[in-house]
Amino acid sequence: MRLGCLLTWYSVLWVLVSKERPASAAGTWRRLTFSHHAVLDENGKYHLRWKHEDMVITFEVEVESRGYIGLGLSPTGSMAQSDMVIGGVANGRPYLKDYNTLNVEGKLNEDLHQDYRLEYGMENETHTIIAFSRDLNSCDNKDKIITDNTVRVIWSYHPKDVQHDHPQYHSSNRGRKSLHLLNPVVDTFIPSDVLVFEIRHYNVTIPKKDTTYWCQIFKLPALTKKHHVIRVEPIIQKGHEHLVHHILLYQCHSILNDTALSFGHECYNSNMPDDFFNCESIILAWAIGGKGFSYPPNVGLSLGTSTDPVYVMMEIHYDNANYQEGYIDSSGLKLLYTPVLRKYDAGVIETGVWVSLYHMIPPNMSSYISQGHCTMECLQEGDSLVTECQYNTTSRSNMTWGGLSTRDEMCLSYLLYYPKIDLSRCESLPEIAPQLQFIGVKEIYQPIRTWPFIIKSPKKYKDLSFTEAMNKFQWSRKKGREFNSLVHGIEMNIRCAKHNQEEWQVHGIPILPPSLKPWEPKSEMEPVTCRTTWQYSNPLPVLLSLILHIVVAVGM
Repeated sequence: MRLGCLLTWYSVLWVLVSKERPASAAGTWRRLTFSHHAVLDENGKYHLRWKHEDMVITFEVEVESRGYIGLGLSPTGSMAQSDMVIGGVANGRPYLKDYNTLNVEGKLNEDLHQDYRLEYGMENETHTIIAFSRDLNSCDNKDKIITDNTVRVIWSYHPKDVQHDHPQYHSSNRGRKSLHLLNPVVDTFIPSDVLVFEIRHYNVTIPKKDTTYWCQIFKLPALTKKHHVIRVEPIIQKGHEHLVHHILLYQCHSILNDTALSFGHECYNSNMPDDFFNCESIILAWAIGGKGFSYPPNVGLSLGTSTDPVYVMMEIHYDNANYQEGYIDSSGLKLLYTPVLRKYDAGVIETGVWVSLYHMIPPNMSSYISQGHCTMECLQEGDSLVTECQYNTTSRSNMTWGGLSTRDEMCLSYLLYYPKIDLSRCESLPEIAPQLQFIGVKEIYQPIRTWPFIIKSPKKYKDLSFTEAMNKFQWSRKKGREFNSLVHGIEMNIRCAKHNQEEWQVHGIPILPPSLKPWEPKSEMEPVTCRTTWQYSNPLPVLLSLILHIVVAVGM
């Protein structure tokens, strides 16, 4: 009788274990459909697809390899401090393991809690496909929480599968890519009366360097009445998906004429055309990992009126992380517009921290917060906007600087809103003098003739640039926290501009940051319930322990 009781319990428990068994390449399964896709390498061998719903994200990786595949989330784009998953198909069966590189040496360690769930896997003579999922917040402090911020995805693969639970070094089959993993899926319905206009660079030679911004001015279609742009789609040259990092479209000043249309040039360069300085108001933006963007059904970007753009400048950021040469690119944007007007005009505000070397982040900080303010003096609506960026510089021994390179930092938001107001940029930057005083600088050479400018006194900083002086200062975490508090309380310069490049009166005038109580929206999402330890691990040992407990309890 007691044995019969035990067998009944065991059969129930075996059903539970069977349902947790990993998917098999030889079993029956259906390949999922995905809302997002990115090619991560320059040779088109590594394809990543993904979707997210109900606080779960699902990935499918397709790679031209019959060995293991690695995918990770990294704070910097390197292996250190990363959350990794490695999988493949060996002997006809898929495998998957959760790893991390949180130790000081950056060594690959198997996670105690296996939070990635294998969905399916298969391979043929040339390719391997692995699909897996995980919670956006796994409640494991060794896993990165996936948010709607830009994520640095790192990837690797090897011609051989993992052997003896330790993957071999992937050599040069590796790389990094910045992606937005939680981009929303939008309605792609296009009315029959839509018109199409393409803006694209033609035959741009990508330099052999990691960061290039390329700009060119274009003329929009001549319209006799108002139209609305209702959708924007990226045009990415095939095979260059890993190169095109983001695309911005700027409205140019009305003083320009067709002579500005002659050729493209590298942006932010000392010899770039003067006309580029007349194009600063962002009207469209696209970033890697995103697809086309449709405006809400009652909103559109206005074209064809006296205040709308005639000339625009397109800026493409090329991220050539592996310093490859020989790429010639013809990417751009497709604008879909219609004469059937919508109720509201859309606007875009660039807000955050003014991009500058004056935006600096001390080394060895586990948490440093930069703030960019758009104050009511610029908004003129009785509201203030604050953009916050949190940084971790524990792996760095020198200052991190604000700048345009992929290796520099920006703290910017591009806010799409409606109805449109006459404001294109609204940014702030802390005054430099108190920051220099913090490290003991007393005097700089005047007038300023070089950039970065040079320190005159005290003696320990004499004839150093201010960036060299900041790096020479003996930073500690305590000093870093004090510096962070100082920056949040000192006067700041406000930069706000209208769409026609006219500046507000407050532009450039130092003012104190507003004293604000942070807005805390009511979350409509279900709170994250962290799972118990047994749910993370292989359930079989736990269930066998339960069986043992039952055996003891019944006195067998």
